This record gives sequence, C-alpha cells and structure tokens, in this order.
Amino acid sequence: MKNDSVKIFIIDSKIDKDFLNSPALKIQPESSHGSKIAAVIRSQSRVKIKTLSAENLTGRIDENNYLAALREIKNYAVLHPEQKIVVNISLGFEESGFQRKIIKKINELQNIVLVAAAGNNNQEKISYPAKFENVIAAAALEGKGKMPGSNYGQEIDFAASGIIKITQRYYLPAFNFSRKYKLTGTSFAAPQVTALIADVLSLNPELSIKETLKIITATADKIADPLFSKNKLGAGRIDRFEALSKARPLYFWLQLAVYSSLMLAALFLLYFCWQKYSISGIFIFLIVSATIFLIQPILLLFYYQFGLLNIMLFLLSLGAIYVVSLKLLKFYLKNSSNFSLMLKIGPHLNNKLQDQVGEKITRFLTENNINKQKLEQAIISSLRQSYSQKKIEFYLQLAAAFKLPPIALIIEKTMNSKISAGAAASKLNLEQKNKKEQFILIAELLAVIFNNDYSEKKKAAEIAAALNSALILIPIKNTLQKRNQLQLNDSVLFFLLDIVGGFAEMAADFTPLLKEIITQASNPWLKFHALQAYQTVGIGDSDYQEFINKIKAKEKEPVLLALK
Repeated sequence: MKNDSVKIFIIDSKIDKDFLNSPALKIQPESSHGSKIAAVIRSQSRVKIKTLSAENLTGRIDENNYLAALREIKNYAVLHPEQKIVVNISLGFEESGFQRKIIKKINELQNIVLVAAAGNNNQEKISYPAKFENVIAAAALEGKGKMPGSNYGQEIDFAASGIIKITQRYYLPAFNFSRKYKLTGTSFAAPQVTALIADVLSLNPELSIKETLKIITATADKIADPLFSKNKLGAGRIDRFEALSKARPLYFWLQLAVYSSLMLAALFLLYFCWQKYSISGIFIFLIVSATIFLIQPILLLFYYQFGLLNIMLFLLSLGAIYVVSLKLLKFYLKNSSNFSLMLKIGPHLNNKLQDQVGEKITRFLTENNINKQKLEQAIISSLRQSYSQKKIEFYLQLAAAFKLPPIALIIEKTMNSKISAGAAASKLNLEQKNKKEQFILIAELLAVIFNNDYSEKKKAAEIAAALNSALILIPIKNTLQKRNQLQLNDSVLFFLLDIVGGFAEMAADFTPLLKEIITQASNPWLKFHALQAYQTVGIGDSDYQEFINKIKAKEKEPVLLALK
C-alpha cells in the first residue's frame, strides 16, 4: 500500500538511507538504532519515509536536535495540510517540560499523529513523549503477555511484539543461511504501530487519523496478561490483517485472491511436473520452490518498489501484449510469402501457429513453383543442422511432406530424437502420395535396410512396418525367394521377415515361402524370424497347428523361442 498523501517521519539516530528503500537490506549488529527502526517499518509498509536525526556530533541523542526535528515536522504538516503524517519516536525522556510546548502544538494539527515507545524499565511509568496526551504509546509483548522489560500503565494505547527475529536468508541470500538477528524492546513495538496506522490511511484515504485509531482499537486482540484486564496494556495487541480488512473490505478479498492464486499456481506446477516427469517431477517442483524461496528478496524489492496492483497490471499488460502479438503474427503468417522467415521462427511458435506455417509451406511444396526446389533444399539443410527435439519435429514434418522425402535423413533424425517409428510413418503420410511416389519411398526404405548399419536398418524396418502398405510386400517376397543368390546379410532377412509378420493374414500368400525357410534354412535365427512371422501370417493355413507341432518336435532353441 503506497499513497503519496501519507508520509512517515522517523526521529531517531542517524539512518542508513538504503533502509528507507529496500526491505531486503541485511541488518547488521552494528546498524544504528534508527536504521533498525526504519528496517522494521519498511518491512511492513511501502509508505514513503522521511528521517530526522536527533544525534549530536558524539553520537548521543541531543534534546536540541530532537526539538529541531519536531519543529521541522510541525512546519511540514502546516505547509502540507492535504497530507497525513505519522511520526515514529522510538526514544524516551524522563523530562517533559522541554518538549511539552512543541508536542502540544503538533497535537493541535488534524493531519499528524505521534507514535512513541513506552520505555523499557518494567515500570508503571512510561517515558515521554509517549506519556503525553494524544501521543500514541506502544508497549511491547513477548509471547502471550507483556515483555518483561516493557513499561505499562493507563497511558498505553496499543501493544505489539517487542521481539522481532530476523532470519538473514529472508532478506538476502547468503552462505550463512542460518544466521539470525533479534531486535527487542518497545523501540521495535512502536514502528509496527506506526506502519499499521500509515497503511490504514493509505488503504483508505477517506479515513481521518481519529477514525483510523478507532479501527485499530476495535480490531486489536486481547492479551492473556493480568495487566491487560487492568487496562494497563491499552486496547491490546494490534491485528494488522483485521485492521486493514476493516479499513477496506477489498483488502481481505485481494489477500484471499493472492494467496489462493499462489496456492493454485503451486498445485498446477506440481501437477504439471508430475504429469510430465513422474517421480522426477516432485524433485523438479521442490527445486523450483526452493529457487522461488531464495529469490524472495528480489520479489520483495519489486513489491515495495511498484506495489501489488502495479505488478498485477504489468503482468496483465504483458498478457495482453502477448495475445495481441500472437494475433498480429497469425495475420502476418497467413498473408506473408516469406518462407525463409517462416522456417527460422517455425520451431519457436506454439502448436497452432506451427500447424498454420506447416500447412502453408506444405501447400506451397505441392504446387509447381519455380522456388519449390530452393525451399526443399532449405528445409533439408535446416533439418540436417537441427539437434533439438522441437526443431527436428518441425523440420521433419515438412521434409516428410515432400513428394520424394529424404528418407535416409529422416531415419537419422528420428534416431537422434524421441520420434517413434509410428509417428515418422504418420508424418510420411503415404496415402497422400501417388503410386509412383509410394514405390520410390518404399524403395528408399528398403535401400536403407539393405545397405545401412544395423540401427538404421532397424529404424527403417519399423517405419516400413508402421506404413502398413502392401506395396512393400512385392519386393520383399522377391528378395526372400532369391535370398541364396543375392547373398544378403542375415540381419536384412531378419528385418524383412519382421515386416512381413506385421501384415498378418494380409500376407497369407507368404505362407509357403515361410514354411520353406523354416524347414530348409541352415541359420537357426533366420528360422526363428520366419517362424515368428508364420504365426501371424499363416494362422489361417489349413495345416497350421500340424506344422507347428512338427516344428516343436523337430527343432530346438533358438528356433523354438519364437513360439514363446
């Protein structure tokens, strides 16, 4: 909550200016008292802070400097009646006379309120200026009751925690992750009251200072301490959330929306990680969560610098820009003929735009265009130079749509990626090609099976089987019939038989040939593959079971492994 019509003034020792702007600045033991006060206020409020030092040259609080600071604040309030000013004084004096006059003049103004620490003497006698009428006196609490050192009495207005533990990792990532720093005393209860008053005024500018104090009083919590029942700890423990929610109900719903959104985002991230990476996803989720936890200081800086509303508006603006950009890009791609640009940006587009680009390029490739060959070469070059999954999938889809696809390159890239043989066969889309193009494609697959290394033979055979085109059966049958004359590598015959087996009863005319190989071949593994194919191809054979029984009686492993 940041409102330029509200200001916080701190009268204290000299303050490091960095503490006024950054809630993420690390507090050190040697940090001045004033710097610690500023850090407490800044950690809770985004209201602009102005500071005035009451120190003299020796580093001690000086009454004259203190009075000068009060006068300066009074003059500022007079000159800026439209502003509401909250003054934090975490200082205490036994004497009242020297400051009574200026305090009285300040209290006569309607746009200013003083908040002061009650003191740390454990007495029913609070220090000045907290004891003055119309100055808000803050007592300190520890746990459920009064902090042992805090003063108390009828003049107390509110109480707040007097012990503030600051874990360094919450403020700035460092190697000393477990290092903590503790602030104690009424000095650090007062700035919490100051921050709350300023935030209520910022949240609802229509409220007067008196109305703000009434809200904080009404929302304060009871304290489990006998002194509270005796009205010596004021209205009770300040409740920041309740006070801000009462000042403006929208605050409650905004907080609910923010925390609900964060919870939903966390659950969505966990679900996404689980769906995509299974057990590993849990560890990815934990790593992301830990990273967000460690960069809290940066997120906090953004929040204090710009405010939640501005950050949300910025994110919504980014979303709107993204949507508009997609619309413009979609329109451009629809009407553009710059295929070179499309090839460059294609892999980085979302699925819908990729499909749009792919359809446009594919349509161009099916036309008799003088630039067709040039574009095909560009696609082949892009595919050859691609190593990421996204790029391979995009360019392979385009290359597979050629009338004469670069089969060897497609097989190589499917082996280097997670593209299955079925997916590759689907991309080749054999049905969209004419008979001549189908024969050439099948011939190229067979050429890979005949000539390339084992892994490429295997991938080519898997793609050929996934194509499920009966056209491939003709050359396979001729090859198997002339296997002895051709003197082919055994692995070639193995893969050809596996392809035949995939056609099942569609390849029923292979039954006699398979029987011949099973009964006459000398290579037991060739028999194994033939028998494996026969079990699907020859299932309709009249003597199928009789033949199987004969093989069981005659053969041994590895041939019989096919029957298992």
